[in-house]
Amino acid sequence: MGSASTHCCYCGGGIKTASQSVLSSKCQDYFNVLGIKDGVVAPLCEGAQSCSCPNATDHDIKPVTELTGVGLNFNETEGLYNECNCNFWLPLCEDKGGEACDYAAEYCCGDYLYDEDLGGFFYLDSPQCYCDFFNFAQTEFGHALKSKALNPNESFPNRCGEFEELMNYFMDNLASGSAFKVDIPNFFEKPSLMKIYEGTNGENWTNKAGWMDNTIDHCQWYGISCDDEGYVIGIDLRDNNLAGQFPTYTETGATFIFQIWMFAKKGLGNLLRLKRVDLANNKLTGTIDYRPLYNILSLAHFDVSGNQLGGEVDVLVTSSVTHADFSNNLFTSMHRFEKYKVSPLQTLRFCDVSNNLIEKDATDLLENIPPNIEQFSASNNEIHGELPALLNDLPKLSQFSMSSNALSGSLPIFADSILSLQELDLSNQEQTNGITGPISKDLWRFQSLKKLNLTGNKLTSIIPPSIGSMSVLEEFDLSNNLLESSIPSELGKLDGSLQFLGLSNNALSGIIPSQLGLLQDASVLLKGNSFNDSSTAPLSLSTLRSVKDFDLEDNVTMYPDERNALSEFYDSAKGAEWTNDTNWLDEYTSYCGWKGVTCNDMNQVTSLTLTNNGLSGRLSERIGNLTSIELLDLSDNDIKGSIPKEIGQLSELTYLRLSYNAFTGTAPEDLGELTKLQLLQLQSNRITRIPNMTQLDDSKYGNSTFVTDCGVPSAFNEAPKCQNCTMCCECYSNAPILLLNLHHLLFNMSLTNVHYHCHCT
Repeated sequence: MGSASTHCCYCGGGIKTASQSVLSSKCQDYFNVLGIKDGVVAPLCEGAQSCSCPNATDHDIKPVTELTGVGLNFNETEGLYNECNCNFWLPLCEDKGGEACDYAAEYCCGDYLYDEDLGGFFYLDSPQCYCDFFNFAQTEFGHALKSKALNPNESFPNRCGEFEELMNYFMDNLASGSAFKVDIPNFFEKPSLMKIYEGTNGENWTNKAGWMDNTIDHCQWYGISCDDEGYVIGIDLRDNNLAGQFPTYTETGATFIFQIWMFAKKGLGNLLRLKRVDLANNKLTGTIDYRPLYNILSLAHFDVSGNQLGGEVDVLVTSSVTHADFSNNLFTSMHRFEKYKVSPLQTLRFCDVSNNLIEKDATDLLENIPPNIEQFSASNNEIHGELPALLNDLPKLSQFSMSSNALSGSLPIFADSILSLQELDLSNQEQTNGITGPISKDLWRFQSLKKLNLTGNKLTSIIPPSIGSMSVLEEFDLSNNLLESSIPSELGKLDGSLQFLGLSNNALSGIIPSQLGLLQDASVLLKGNSFNDSSTAPLSLSTLRSVKDFDLEDNVTMYPDERNALSEFYDSAKGAEWTNDTNWLDEYTSYCGWKGVTCNDMNQVTSLTLTNNGLSGRLSERIGNLTSIELLDLSDNDIKGSIPKEIGQLSELTYLRLSYNAFTGTAPEDLGELTKLQLLQLQSNRITRIPNMTQLDDSKYGNSTFVTDCGVPSAFNEAPKCQNCTMCCECYSNAPILLLNLHHLLFNMSLTNVHYHCHCT
């Protein structure tokens, strides 16, 4: 069969820097032909293993010749666990079974000892790990797990039941009446908590109330919770300034019993009923030894986010984990979801490894993802490659995020079993990579989807109109892609749910659909596309009329400010009730074609004449935005409130008629700034004070130049004064009718030839 170096070259191409996945893959190709048989794997791929893991040290066999009072002899391994070798053999085991599982179990689970007089094998590091391997190999491949490091090829016994019996023995029998009666919580758990304090710089904790005080029960120490029997079930030391290595510690003893994991592990390693660990937002460093934690059968909640931990993440950290949070650390790699860990694959619901330095192929990372997972986040890492073509059999998945990585390839086809998905975030992949291809037209089937973020990729083709059928969609971001064609009007159907629509920086063209204006209170981002700059955006798509934010509002061509001002003027003056509002608020018609509006060649409003047209409500302050207007005639209406001071900004205004309305208050002093004004008529309102208009020259309009109420009409206790008026109206309660008749008479003739005195009888 050749030398080890030959097989190393065969399995790994003879390149010591070859990736582990390539080595395993070539071995698998060989096994597909030959099949895995006992005695075949070792000579074939142990050489490849040495290529894949050149820095891995060999384990030792340690003979033990003393057991107090008994005199038994046995051997045990030392340093058997090896992360690299584990990662090499495990894929072979999960795919092909057989002898590969023997190697995988030893390198992944760690040390054990063997003694015939004591019944064979005893697991020193992680008996639950060996238990899972035993059941997996037997169930999946019908293979009986065998020893390789000690007594080669002798079958491991099924210690799963015995492991639980051993735990029960120590936790129940020793604590209740045997010759070795032990107070388990104080014998095992209190020293472990003390070890945590000592190993994580407890003297400098933010809160250390009760800790290390022998007069206080350890269940009363800050952050510790216990069950009714005094066993620790929860540790919550979040934001407490813990520093140092992660608190799992190994102590060795001289005798057999102190080699067993239950006695050798301290810190978190032997808190046998622990259910919850929260060490988030501290200063923990180094790597995590996961093997002791895997023996804690009830540990469900594990949170070490916001520390400085490195090395490898194993989210299947315990056999009963439901919540695993490793985010915001310095982890550089991540264990595969190992198929042999049957229990945690079924229990895990929440997994967050975001904001680390994890470098891994996306397909490898997501292989065997737990079928009951509900939330998965691996954002802001260095994950590369393509997503699996099909993410299947995840019926409970509601949140999936892998943003800010280096993903490439096309969007995966999400199977019908993932229709419960509520949030999907694959945004902001590295510029040299990015998800490519079209968006599936079947995306509409995800009727539970609330947030879809695909910004910062290389998606092409069109936006599927069917997205408009996603009735609960709240955030939809396709910005910074290569999407083409027009925006589908069907997106307007998302009114009532959509809060954010991001389509900026694509290659979209055509007319912006007016239906987007239906997206009440949404932020709409469309900048950086190829819309026709000579056309205007739909009027309804504005912050004045509906949406919360629209990023093209500062584009004066597509979104003229004067149109906005006229739109607000219309609303403020109750335009829907006007006698004639032809073309007003039409989505695409130029405002220069609206009833009463005249513009110059530059589409600047120069005249607004809406005399006797049923205007009411108030005069909008935005009237001051019509900075090129020369003539403003709103007379003979029923506009109420005060005259806005913003009229004083209309520096080109020459003709202003606001007479015969219901204005109140004082006329703004700002009218005095209108240096080009030639005619001002404010009569028949309820204005109490008139500014001096010394700039007015009556050479053109004569007595009609400056007309106001300045006598003693019945509405005033004190007569308004107008020093510069060319005509004063002194009218009582019947005066409006007479003045109105006079008004119609005068303006059926040329104002330049009429000189009249405002008179009431």
